[in-house]
Amino acid sequence: MAKFTALDPDEARKIEKKAFEQFAPELEKKPEKEKPKLTKEPPLFAVKSIFPFQLFPDELLVYKDKVTLITRLGPGMEKIRHLHLKEIAQLEADCGPIFGHLHIIPKLRTEETMLIDRLSRKQALEAREFIENLIDKPLEIKESTF
Repeated sequence: MAKFTALDPDEARKIEKKAFEQFAPELEKKPEKEKPKLTKEPPLFAVKSIFPFQLFPDELLVYKDKVTLITRLGPGMEKIRHLHLKEIAQLEADCGPIFGHLHIIPKLRTEETMLIDRLSRKQALEAREFIENLIDKPLEIKESTF
């Protein structure tokens, strides 16, 4: 049997380039599958609890069809609840001279109400007004173009 000899780097590059050119047309013919885009639409309205008064601030995000409450329990721990706008029965903004909180009461009374505490007075009233306007707004009617 013959003994193998090591290739020098220039020869190895030439062999690699030749092999690549041989199979390159096949690679160009294959269409790459496009991955579906999982882009999340940004919220229309967002409020956060005031930091020094709540160590891990809660967050309320309002989208065009739902409300999301993120309750932070500690570092890296959070509880996320979603409620569709059509499932909201009542909104209450309780305000004092400086602070306020917002209650979102679902139509199904067996569910727990969503509560975000330690908002500024202005934020609590703005959030209530914004969500009420979304609930009162008529749904978009998608009609056929035929």
